Amino acid sequence: MTTIESKSSTTASCSSESYSTKSPIPLGPTGKRLDYITWHQHHMYMTRMLSEMSTSQEPNGCYIVDEDHYQIISGYSGEVTSKDDYIYSCQCAILSALRKLEKKSISGENFIMYITTFPNCTYCLERILHIKISKIWYWNPIDSAVDDQSIKNLETNGIQCEKYQPTRTISIDFHE
Repeated sequence: MTTIESKSSTTASCSSESYSTKSPIPLGPTGKRLDYITWHQHHMYMTRMLSEMSTSQEPNGCYIVDEDHYQIISGYSGEVTSKDDYIYSCQCAILSALRKLEKKSISGENFIMYITTFPNCTYCLERILHIKISKIWYWNPIDSAVDDQSIKNLETNGIQCEKYQPTRTISIDFHE
């Protein structure tokens, strides 16, 4: 149990006992949880959650992190405010995130992009190349195709592309 003391002399305690769960959390021999999610699962989960914020008929999410797993920028389809970008509405999530990145004058070098749907749009691919993202993880629903030529073009320009393979179901019950 950890006790945290504030300047106002009140104390707050944090312990695993204070969390309400239906069954005990399984612990390994080191005392750590066995069912924790990896950084990789977290980033793709956040990407998927961002797509839920979309008002678009084809919801997409984009989550960009650095090599230390810190979130840099995120975006979702329907967030772009420029009328010109609606021409390229296939991946407004990517455009939204990349536009924020450019406004902050941050190079995308060594950043990893997690996206719900692979960008088959030429405009999105050009923007990704311009920003110099180092790797793309994409999670495509079964019914959407990926253009092999687009992947080859990105990889030729030094951007690794890999399809995310879910290994578990992650869910949150806000009523618990």
